[in-house]
Amino acid sequence: MPEVVVNKVGDVKIFGKGLLGGKGFGLVKINEADIPKAHKLRTRILSTVFYDRFLDAGSRFGKQDLKTFRSILAELGDIPISVRSSATNEACMDHGGDISVHAGENTSFMLPNNHRDPEVRFHQLVQAIKYISSDFQQKQPSDSKEKMAIVINPIPGVSENTDAGPVYFPMVSGVANSFFPYALKTQKAKEGFARLAFGHGYATVLDDFPVISMATIRDPIPVRLLGEGQKYFYAIDMTKNQDLAGEELETMKRLHIRFADFKITKRLGRYKTSVTLEDLIQDDRYGFRSGLLEIMETVSARITSHFQIEFVFNLQRDSGAAPAGTFHVVQLTRLPVMTFEEIQIPETSQHTYLSIHSLQGHGVKRDIRHAIVISPFRYRKELHDDVVQRLSQLASSFHKKNESFIILVPGRLGTTNRDWGIQVEFTDIGQPAAIFEFGVDISGRPEPVHDAPTAGGIYGSHFLYMIQGGADEEQKRLQTRMFGTQGTHFLTNLMSNRVIYGYIAPLEDRIDPWFFSPGEGDDAVYVQSFPQPVTIYADSINQKCIIQAEIG
Repeated sequence: MPEVVVNKVGDVKIFGKGLLGGKGFGLVKINEADIPKAHKLRTRILSTVFYDRFLDAGSRFGKQDLKTFRSILAELGDIPISVRSSATNEACMDHGGDISVHAGENTSFMLPNNHRDPEVRFHQLVQAIKYISSDFQQKQPSDSKEKMAIVINPIPGVSENTDAGPVYFPMVSGVANSFFPYALKTQKAKEGFARLAFGHGYATVLDDFPVISMATIRDPIPVRLLGEGQKYFYAIDMTKNQDLAGEELETMKRLHIRFADFKITKRLGRYKTSVTLEDLIQDDRYGFRSGLLEIMETVSARITSHFQIEFVFNLQRDSGAAPAGTFHVVQLTRLPVMTFEEIQIPETSQHTYLSIHSLQGHGVKRDIRHAIVISPFRYRKELHDDVVQRLSQLASSFHKKNESFIILVPGRLGTTNRDWGIQVEFTDIGQPAAIFEFGVDISGRPEPVHDAPTAGGIYGSHFLYMIQGGADEEQKRLQTRMFGTQGTHFLTNLMSNRVIYGYIAPLEDRIDPWFFSPGEGDDAVYVQSFPQPVTIYADSINQKCIIQAEIG
């Protein structure tokens, strides 16, 4: 017999008397809240008892577990499905525990689920669950008590027979935050922020091509000021419907917008060869902006005040007078509540090592003893893998010894595009007090943004605003272009774990050359230990961050 359904909330069914993990817990909360404008998402949760039995049986699933998987697949039908990790240490408050945010660190799969043979579809589902469980097990330290649940959902979206083959994708995917302390001076932090993409949601949480910013949700900046739109999109490759190799993106295709149905992109908002979503954002077409705002306000009132949701939005395919589109909330991440009181920065110090005006994060961090530096003069893309390994070793060593440290790095840290920076996972960097990005050329000639004529460059663009000019600072703030990675899992983990994050503008900020004067050797990664412990003052209200040694 299949596992008994131990609980049912709306259209969420929970199998087994175990924990639900972050995603599972969040989706239960979403269904309990009965949120207007958001349609219920059919959800099947395999609690952590399946993971326990999997380990006990030598990384195998028993007959009873397989019967449960088969019954779920039969119930959901042959629509594409997501099979997602839902670990107890990720993304949410789980069953009375502490908030722990480790988003995007575990494997998930998007399955076409369209093979004509039901046994082949079932085989691919079992493979996905095994890969998720095994991958999580291998990442855990020997003394870890963390466990894995699995969330299975249909994927709301549309099918397309493109010149690149048959694909399937949501029309719009998004990540939205309820609180946005890095808003422009003319905006309010509580108005929230969304990062949007045409196509599958991988585009919103990865960092490999520009998508669309909606800052803020209540009072968005005109899209024409935020960039040229989105030129690429992710979709499920519907021919990848048999075996899995274990790579998360193996069933996905990255396509140029020209492969998408022109009628769809035109309805959403298109300019030349880019999707802009401008009609949805600026004109509230199909009730998009007002619907998202109502969803955010309802979650804030009924569940938690500080959170992040992932959602999809689809329209009916007919060309007539279309009704409002359809939202589905596919994930809720409950975030720690952050307070933002003005920081009193001492006017004098024994020595100032860094002073910048572009940062995220807030607070005072004392007793910082080390800086891990990746040299802008020595780093080359060919050294990437060795640099990541060395960075991880150093960060882990300091973390285990409970010694505070910062990281200075050229380019974006955490990006999946190695032309833009250095690809690491959040677990690779220990628990730094702060991370600071700087231009590859510290003398002030940042690398230009590819396919985007903007000043400032891509390096350091985790920081939200690339200044384009203006008569004064306030005018500059209004004339902005967003290339930041708001909404990405890496940045969510940094902010949620209170890591200060700053961008060093070579021509505007102050950095001590001491950081770039190591001892003998030519390593691209090295440690500089401060002569005496330093303090970081990070004031995101006034956009000022200083690292200094105190007097006395």
